[in-house]
Amino acid sequence: MVDFASRVPKESIIEVKAKVHVPEKPIESCTSKVELAIQEFWIINKSAPMLPFQIDDASQVCLDQAAEGLGSGGQENKAEEEEEKGDKKKTIVVNQDIRLNNRIIDLRVPTNQAIFRLQSGVCRLYREFMLDNNFVEIHSPKMIGGASEGGANVFHFKYFGQDACLAQSPQLYKQMALCGDLERVFEIGPVFRAEQSNTNRHLTEFTGLDMEMEIKEHYFEVLDVLADMLVYLFKGIETRYASELEAIGKQYPFEAFKCKTPVVRIHFKEGV
Repeated sequence: MVDFASRVPKESIIEVKAKVHVPEKPIESCTSKVELAIQEFWIINKSAPMLPFQIDDASQVCLDQAAEGLGSGGQENKAEEEEEKGDKKKTIVVNQDIRLNNRIIDLRVPTNQAIFRLQSGVCRLYREFMLDNNFVEIHSPKMIGGASEGGANVFHFKYFGQDACLAQSPQLYKQMALCGDLERVFEIGPVFRAEQSNTNRHLTEFTGLDMEMEIKEHYFEVLDVLADMLVYLFKGIETRYASELEAIGKQYPFEAFKCKTPVVRIHFKEGV
């Protein structure tokens, strides 16, 4: 059985029947701290013998290598030699074009899994806070008959023979909702802006976390809500998604973000 299992290609889907044991000495090299005494080993779906890249290699890319790979259209995976404590060590760099052409495999990289779960967590925490503070979630149209905010940064298309465009913002619909006595509304949805950009992070399509609320006395009421929301969001990420942050930090080291409580508020004149 060991010989059979050793010849199964990586990333194959398998099923095993085993007894679970907790070893006396904790296992540090994996996330599940148990051992499996395998009794049966079955292949559910065998992967291709030669995968475009290995998940282990895609998990080892550091920040400077990733930056080099951003403009590497058409290049194949490359091996770089790094000098480390006097010894030369080969590192496989999986370029961005290889990742995107094989996105299903790339999504299995632990870091990418953590990023998607963290993105889901941000939306969950934002929605929780808004609902707990008497906001109503709305869903505004994304295909509309005219520009949301004016200007030329609009994606135009034909809608059953008529001119239409993609929504730049839910602003109009949020204001209509407030005029309809909903008082507080929010939305999590796509935003489209036809902005010419020379950076490699574009704003042509992004997920917006929008909110609108009535102001009773002073605009500080809005600042108070936004400040409380940010604190709730960052604390929730830190406590509920610590394992995801740890997974991302292993591949892309970053300094932990700290949000001061209460959130710093300064006057415009002081800021200038």
